[in-house]
Amino acid sequence: MPKSPQHKWYETWFDSPHYHRLYGHRNTKEASTFIKGLHHKFGWKRLQLLDLACGKGRHSAAAAGLGHSVVGMDLSPNSIADAKKIHTGTSNLRFVEGNMLDFDLGERFDGVLNLFTSFGYFDNLSDHLAVLKRIRHHLNVDGFLILDFLNVEFSLARLIPSETLNRGGVDYIISRSFGDLGHGIPGFIKTIEFEEDGTLYSFTERVSGMDRVALTSLLAETGFVVFDTFGNYDLSDWKPKESPRLILCARALDTGFSSTM
Repeated sequence: MPKSPQHKWYETWFDSPHYHRLYGHRNTKEASTFIKGLHHKFGWKRLQLLDLACGKGRHSAAAAGLGHSVVGMDLSPNSIADAKKIHTGTSNLRFVEGNMLDFDLGERFDGVLNLFTSFGYFDNLSDHLAVLKRIRHHLNVDGFLILDFLNVEFSLARLIPSETLNRGGVDYIISRSFGDLGHGIPGFIKTIEFEEDGTLYSFTERVSGMDRVALTSLLAETGFVVFDTFGNYDLSDWKPKESPRLILCARALDTGFSSTM
């Protein structure tokens, strides 16, 4: 039988060397262009930023390179270790391990970045709300959140049911579907199977299929208002059927909302 992770799927899979091998093609130049675009469009000036679920820190480093003070946080010890090695010597950039469900950094930020579909991994609505409350708790008055999510309608129309990718001599057999994640939450299910050294492995990614209306509602419930929306990393206008991304820019409202847990 294939070996499966015993913890939450993202706790094991995101810390696996196979995750980084399979997704190692991620574009540093695209990340830099995206951050520069936000920086110039909104006139950011030496902000305190939190890059939540930062991976190996490509977006964190791009923001630090523009003069912002950045904390990158990720669940994966391996990603944080790599980020520290890759970006060593940058005085306005540091990395910490943490779980977005219950983190408390003891400081507040002007903005939080949650990028490249780093949201939506949970099986119930309460956990998604808990993450947004934690983010809200860490923001200064009038602080902002950049929430970069997949565009459900676009992704469904282009869903590839199965394919095999070879990375580093390993064949990754990938199956994709859209169905019930539990608790009435629909979402994308991706199964990755492969063999290494005679052992079969299987991991399953599960990402909520929340659309713009659902995400905007969650943000409103946790003390945010959306002030801008983009459809891709070039900051193009969002179009339901044509945009690959759903990038929501939300402001934290000073309305007496309690973000304590």
